[in-house]
Amino acid sequence: MKIGIVGPASAGKTTLFRLLTGAAPARSKGGLTIGTAHVPDERLDRLSAVFKGKKTVYATLEFCDLPPLGAKSEISGETAGKLKSLDALTVVVRAHRDPTVPWPGEPVAPDKAFSSFQEEMILTDLLQLDKILGRKKDKGRSQEETAFLEKCQSLLEEMKPLSSANWDAGELPCLRNYAFLSSRPVLVAVNIDEEQLQDHIYDGQRELLSLCEKASYPVIEFCGTLEIDISEMDKEEQAEYLAAYGLKQSGIARLAAAAYRLLDLISFFTVGEDEVRAWTVKNFTPAKKAAGKVHSDMERGFIRAEVINFAEFMSLGASLKIARELGKLRLEGKDYPVCDGDIINFRFNV
Repeated sequence: MKIGIVGPASAGKTTLFRLLTGAAPARSKGGLTIGTAHVPDERLDRLSAVFKGKKTVYATLEFCDLPPLGAKSEISGETAGKLKSLDALTVVVRAHRDPTVPWPGEPVAPDKAFSSFQEEMILTDLLQLDKILGRKKDKGRSQEETAFLEKCQSLLEEMKPLSSANWDAGELPCLRNYAFLSSRPVLVAVNIDEEQLQDHIYDGQRELLSLCEKASYPVIEFCGTLEIDISEMDKEEQAEYLAAYGLKQSGIARLAAAAYRLLDLISFFTVGEDEVRAWTVKNFTPAKKAAGKVHSDMERGFIRAEVINFAEFMSLGASLKIARELGKLRLEGKDYPVCDGDIINFRFNV
């Protein structure tokens, strides 16, 4: 799963990428700079304290830093190809007023910057559709597929992104097959300054939130300069600094968690003295398949999953022994849909 970070020059796109990926070495592939980000999880921290694991391993996401867009968020054919290779997009727009960061041209309000990008996505998809529907009927294209494409065209002509529509199960394979740009999940990251963070307001805020609500895009606000300071502090200092702004989590932590949810991902945990670890799976993944994330042998020789959810575990005094004695440690079969926060011990035999 890769999430692209895209936006115009001077919006804070590369700053966000560096904050998310930290000191982890980045690599380049296909014109993209790729880095790995930890997904902060307070539940994992608490489990690590309970089991005193020698090692704590967080869930991770891959982020890709793309070259900056033009002043009008133009999407070239080359850029569109890169964006379509990604599973989701984080679009960075600038609201901060830092005079030491000059605009590359005329200042653009965040709602206008994002609106321009959304329009470019829609126009890119319309161009693709015009080519597809303009051809003579493709061999093997069914009436249902043609109807699907015409439905896409109608939505796009209304300047609505394809991600805003409710697609039924029969249409989803077609949507994935054509890889339309506006069908991608999108997270909007607004780079604000410290005064805007304290006042909870910035120019274009209402318009941006309205635009994103219509398209079902989540919005996260972060202060790039503040996040840089926070990243250089230890955990205790971070907590005090954030409290001064009335925050429990940094913007980067909230953004990483929001990106995780955007892809419909959840975490389950394995615990022990050697390692306490968060594993990433899609929501409703069957237990047998989730076992394969830990080790292929566990999936191949799956017998049962011993499960308790984090919230219930903590309510029982954070004790597996008590949970077992009270019958709260459930035995689930291979088709059990793993839930976010499940603590699982896989029983297997190979």
